Amino acid sequence: MRFLFMSMTLVLMVTFGEAVRDRWSRDEMVEMAGYGEEKLSSVLLTAFLLSSSSSPIHGATVGIKCHTGYRRRSKWIKAVTNELGQFVIDLPSHLHAIPDLDKACIIKTLSVPKPYRCASKTHRGIQLLSSSNGSRVYTAGNITLQESTM
Repeated sequence: MRFLFMSMTLVLMVTFGEAVRDRWSRDEMVEMAGYGEEKLSSVLLTAFLLSSSSSPIHGATVGIKCHTGYRRRSKWIKAVTNELGQFVIDLPSHLHAIPDLDKACIIKTLSVPKPYRCASKTHRGIQLLSSSNGSRVYTAGNITLQESTM
């Protein structure tokens, strides 16, 4: 009811030419409109990238791509591994509502620094680790790359 009243008041004020910004703050107008800059949900993916000798791979570029519908996939969302071989990817909001997100996404090592001499790998299957207050955290666990013999 409050929303309806505020919306109608806003429409009337704009119709009669009054300056809306003199009446309400930007935050109040965003609330009335029902959208804004505040993030409603957050979906994170985390994993560790290791060599076959269990050493963390630092500086590798890892990407995730999700199936968004019939024959459609998202673009690669990328991250770089830290000193521990860990990466964290914050998925864009347009991917948050994908049904069965754990089955719809693939993770791929896009580039591996030369000192590691590991072959690239595509990893399927992420698992929901936690979910609370509009935030979900998925993990791919440890992704192990085979060291190539050169």
